Amino acid sequence: MFLVNASAGTGTAPRQLTTLLHQAPDIAGRSRIISTRSAADLDAALRLQDDEIPVSVGGDGSFSALVTLMDRRGELQRTLGLLPFGTGNATAHTLGLRTPLRALAALLRGTTRTIDIMRTSLTCTPIAVVSCSTGFESNFLRRYSAVRYASKPWAGISALLLNLPRQLRGVSLQLNGREWVTPAALVHNVGIYNIPHYAFGRIMWRGMAPDDGLAIAAAVTNPLWYWGLMARGIDAPTAADAMEHRIPGVRVARVTHAELDAPMGMQIDGEPIDARGTTLSVDARAVTVIAG
Repeated sequence: MFLVNASAGTGTAPRQLTTLLHQAPDIAGRSRIISTRSAADLDAALRLQDDEIPVSVGGDGSFSALVTLMDRRGELQRTLGLLPFGTGNATAHTLGLRTPLRALAALLRGTTRTIDIMRTSLTCTPIAVVSCSTGFESNFLRRYSAVRYASKPWAGISALLLNLPRQLRGVSLQLNGREWVTPAALVHNVGIYNIPHYAFGRIMWRGMAPDDGLAIAAAVTNPLWYWGLMARGIDAPTAADAMEHRIPGVRVARVTHAELDAPMGMQIDGEPIDARGTTLSVDARAVTVIAG
C-alpha cells in the first residue's frame, strides 16, 4: 500500500508516483494508492491486509508519521517501505534509497534492515526518526513552513537570512542525567540526531550506524562553525558518553537518553514543534524497513 503525502516536497508526489509505477507494472498491479495530507488522514485511511506492506511516499516527516501510527496501533513489528518524494529525504539516504527509482527497485528485492528511533515525551510527536533540535534548525523550519506555500524559493531564502546570524541563550541539554549545555551558554544550534545523514544526502556524522542504539548530541556555538560542520561533517564517537571536539565550536557526544529544554521551540524530523522541551530515549532497532 502506497501512502502518498500530497503535501510533501513540491506537492507533486501523487503525479510522480503514478509515473514511477508505470515502470513497474507488476508492483502497480498488486498495490493500492492512498493519498493523504495529514496524520489524521493517514490514520483514517490506513487499513492494512495481513500481507500488505505500508510504503510512505513523501519525506522524513511522512515516514515519521507512519512509524508513529504503526507504533500507536501496536503494529511496529510490520516491515515498512519508503519512497523519497520529500524535500530533504535524510532517512531515505541513510537507507540507501537516494532516488525514487532506486527505492522502487529495493521494494522489488525486499531486502530489509532495522533502524533505531528516538522516543520523546511529547503527546503530539512521540517519535523522532531523524532529529530533534532547537536554535537555527527549528527557527529556519518555522519560518520556512509559514511561507513555503506562497513560494518555496523565497521561503528558503527568507528563513536563511532571518536566522543565519542568530545565537541564543536559555537552552539546556542533559545527557544521560548529566548537564551538558547550560542555559547561560550562547549557542547557535543544539540537537540530538539519530541517523548519519542530514537533508539532501549530506553525511553529517561519519561512522555512525542507524542501528547502533546510540544517538549523537551536538552543540554548535555560532553560525561559522555550524556551516563548517555542514560542509565537512564530523567523525562520530562510537561509544556511549564518548565526546570529541573535531571542529572548533562544535561539541558532540553519543547518548541513549537526553533531556532538552528549548524556550524558542523545537523541530522534530523537519517539522516545527510548538513545545518547549522533551526527553528523548533511543529505542534500538525498533523499526524494520526495506532498504537499498
